[in-house]
Amino acid sequence: MSIALKHIPCPAGDKCTAFQCIFGHASDQVQEAPSTTAQGSSSQKSARAIDHDASDGPRKRLKVDQGDAVNTARDASQQGAGMKDETTKGPAKPLTATRPVSPPPLSRARSSSTATGAVTPRASLVPPKKVATAAVTGSKASASASPAPKKKAESLNPRLLKSSPASHETRLKLLRLMHGELVRLNTEIKKDASEEELRIVLSDQELITRALDEEQKAAVDKPAVYPNVMKNKVMQYKRMGAAQWKLEREKEVRGAQQKPDGGSQSDGPPKKIETGLPHAKEVELLRRIITPILNLSNHGYVPAVPKEEAIEEARKGVEAAKGWEVCDRCRQRFQVFPGRREEDGALTSGGSCNFHWGKTYVPPKAPGDRSRVAKRYQCCGQEVGDSVGCTTHEYHVYKTTDAGRLAAVLNFAETPANDLAPTDRAVCFDCEMGYTVHGMELIRLTATAWPTGEELLDVLVQPLGEILDLNSRYSGVWPDDLAQAPSWADATDPTPSKSGEETGSEEGEVKPTKKKLKKVSSPEVARDLLFSLISPSTPLVGHGLENDLNAVRVVHQTVVDTVLLYPHKAGLPYRYGLKKLMQDHLNRKIQQESGPKVLGHDSAEDARAAGDLARLKVMNLWQDMRRAGYKLVDGEIVAPGTSGKDGGLTEEFLEK
Repeated sequence: MSIALKHIPCPAGDKCTAFQCIFGHASDQVQEAPSTTAQGSSSQKSARAIDHDASDGPRKRLKVDQGDAVNTARDASQQGAGMKDETTKGPAKPLTATRPVSPPPLSRARSSSTATGAVTPRASLVPPKKVATAAVTGSKASASASPAPKKKAESLNPRLLKSSPASHETRLKLLRLMHGELVRLNTEIKKDASEEELRIVLSDQELITRALDEEQKAAVDKPAVYPNVMKNKVMQYKRMGAAQWKLEREKEVRGAQQKPDGGSQSDGPPKKIETGLPHAKEVELLRRIITPILNLSNHGYVPAVPKEEAIEEARKGVEAAKGWEVCDRCRQRFQVFPGRREEDGALTSGGSCNFHWGKTYVPPKAPGDRSRVAKRYQCCGQEVGDSVGCTTHEYHVYKTTDAGRLAAVLNFAETPANDLAPTDRAVCFDCEMGYTVHGMELIRLTATAWPTGEELLDVLVQPLGEILDLNSRYSGVWPDDLAQAPSWADATDPTPSKSGEETGSEEGEVKPTKKKLKKVSSPEVARDLLFSLISPSTPLVGHGLENDLNAVRVVHQTVVDTVLLYPHKAGLPYRYGLKKLMQDHLNRKIQQESGPKVLGHDSAEDARAAGDLARLKVMNLWQDMRRAGYKLVDGEIVAPGTSGKDGGLTEEFLEK
């Protein structure tokens, strides 16, 4: 026991009075190694500290042969003879009981002399990790001075996949066939290529990489029909001539230059809308494309104010359900508590909501591919059924489209007569909605003049119920916007001010504030502001107007809905989104997100976009009329075969 503890300094130090103390003392060290120099003593102390540190854990103590220790002491005494006198001068400092802090056990860095019995000095014992780090640092320093290494060259051998769609022999055979056709095409355009055309010629390694990329894509995307897909690709290249391959390569190079970041590029400039008509005459033609909603009550449109019987029946149904609803996002049943639950103040039951915010889509298939492709989510790319959701929110939410239930919260109202509303303009109209305990409620209302695009109204709206989710990803309205907006009644300047500041938002997202909007106290106040701009005969232009009209609780018959103006090929309830219609018909991009920042929709942008789509229809209508013989004379539309104001548009023409 005494031998085992001799490496531990005695807690009492020089004042120890114990007979044959089991702990170590300075006198014992001098007696044990009287000929050891100061450098050797420090080496032994370091070794004892390492042994002590190793004894606390499962690591083994370093074993040092006696011969090595003697040789080490002899070499150290010879090398440090000059230091011996300095270290032996003065009284020895007493050892303390404080446990020495030492690094992990170090492995000896033996040189060629070690094999002959010589031991490397203690100073040369460098930890392996530090040696490796130094080597890496040195290599990095040398690499920084030299150019970056080139991408590793690949051989014409199929890449290793987690799940191979065919045997290696089959993949290799198809890969070589494809590579052979690519080499043929590349050689043909290289023969007569000018200096400028050499940029479309591929190198040998680029040809291999291209073949490997296409083969891998076919193996990963179409494993069930991999052989057929590869054979079709080979035949496609086999039938391709040098001229066609040259055009394809030029298009690829041009696209790479225009899209260095891999982003999408428009096919051309945005389409201009020029009718050549006065604004008042454009409004006259707009009345020709009014989209009636009388027979569309099954698709959410409310053509008349609900009767009191229907509203009372809806109230009874809500009371009987006791607040139980189906979540609009995760389809889970939950209970909602308007005014909060008394015992704990909860707004909903069922815990948090896990959902996918993106719509589902079917990945495209190659021509002739009849295999089944699973649907995926646009938000995360996962297959439908793989997970319950990629997004989590605190509350479950719901919405209702039943006119009676909507009227039970706030009843509808028909557009009143308004002599002050201009007759030579239409109004583009868009709303943003958020989830509350009453379903989806109005939180922003925007109106612009048509066809000028002038902003008439843009306000935030305080909903009637407690807010569950502002749906900021789509609405563009954030909690700070609604909380910090000044009151409309207290505002002196109705014009919204611009701002480039960025504010925080829920879920850690960041958004740049575009406008500092003012807020009205309720949806009913917002509806009165809208009524001040329109009359029953004013055309209201928008996209999916049943949602906007229901949110404001307005019954208006004179509408131009771009959903009905540009119908889906499958008919209702299918419809094209506003973003797709703008891209397809006007080559314009709206509702864009700036990188990782989620901005949400801008209702003013959406309102003007719907107005532009309606104006495009008016322009096409006027072109058809001009081909039929109609003309514009002194600001008036004149029918074929007539002249002057008598030949203008009649009521019979407008009602056709």
